[in-house]
Amino acid sequence: MVSYDFPKYQIVLEIDEDIYFPAEDTFALIDSIRFNKEVTFVVELGGGSGIISIVLAKKYPDVRFLITDISYKAVKMIKKNINLNGIKNHIDLICMDKLDASNHLNPDIIIWNPPYLPKDEETDNLKALEKLMLIGGNKGFEAAHEFIKYLKSQKNQAIFYTIFSSVGTTDNTFNKLKNEGIDLEIYDEVKIFFEKLYLVKVKVWDNNDK
Repeated sequence: MVSYDFPKYQIVLEIDEDIYFPAEDTFALIDSIRFNKEVTFVVELGGGSGIISIVLAKKYPDVRFLITDISYKAVKMIKKNINLNGIKNHIDLICMDKLDASNHLNPDIIIWNPPYLPKDEETDNLKALEKLMLIGGNKGFEAAHEFIKYLKSQKNQAIFYTIFSSVGTTDNTFNKLKNEGIDLEIYDEVKIFFEKLYLVKVKVWDNNDK
């Protein structure tokens, strides 16, 4: 495990080589998410290093955060990073899968930086753990799509922030989601190397669900 400084956010993290290292998608989410004064409880799925919630918790000290990750190793590392940055009273941790995390918790916001690369010849050469962290399905967007459908089936009232990639995602992808009755907004775009990241804000409930 190695310590890394992130001067822009004034934090220090210890990150194991088996954990997803913060990259452009991570920073794009951190920099683009804004909370209004009504937000009091946020759940981050698949927290990895914990950087997203740690930065946002320092920015919004009155908001309670819960980070989940299916990896017990990641959860232990996140706990250490929370303590390193002096915010242990603002963030809770649970080792669980993403689907369990949204049931009965009633968060105001759910954040997930999902795996979004498509399954292809290039990604087939990745190690098993890398595939879990990076591949979102045959076209890449299926993981996020399935979770959005799950939230809608649960009539979840949270706003969901996530990422889609232009690798495997087209206008038809977003049109399909909207045709399923999902209120989806592409609120920002970030171009990196060979792809464009779409930062997406989803309201999955109908007005009649409230």
